[in-house]
Amino acid sequence: MKLAGIVRRIDELGRIVVPKEIRKTLHIKNGENLEIFIEDDKIVLKKYSELGNMQELSDTISETLNSNLKANVLISDTDNFISISGPLKKKYLNEEISETILKYINDRKNVILKDKQVNITKDKTENKNIFISPIISSGDAIGSIVVISDKELTSCNVESINLLSKVLAKHIES
Repeated sequence: MKLAGIVRRIDELGRIVVPKEIRKTLHIKNGENLEIFIEDDKIVLKKYSELGNMQELSDTISETLNSNLKANVLISDTDNFISISGPLKKKYLNEEISETILKYINDRKNVILKDKQVNITKDKTENKNIFISPIISSGDAIGSIVVISDKELTSCNVESINLLSKVLAKHIES
């Protein structure tokens, strides 16, 4: 466990302030949820991922898209890739998404990048056809479906990916 060297007092209501430096390092924004665990004699705070709790559905969607599109399918929350199908699985699974991908998620618009070099993680790029469909749940941008393909996607492919983004969002809302 890394030590931050920061001590905080618990107030009379049992609250504690997570220091700005730690929130910045872990990309925790105001209003985001944290999970609280007890591990031996420690209290562990972990950034909560709504998509991370839907592993089985995310895996099913990525595998279905992969088998139909014959392309790499990566599903992310706003921090990491949580489900991947295709040859790039070992390269990207559980890796932190790049600032570029996060920007596209936060822009809340579908993005089609044709034969353009794109940072997928901080230090790994792909130079193929890339489609990014943000997952928007209850008005919040919570993740994305990223398709990396050697061939261009058809409009029917794009609509299918968008539909499955909405399925993930609806499942979270219910």
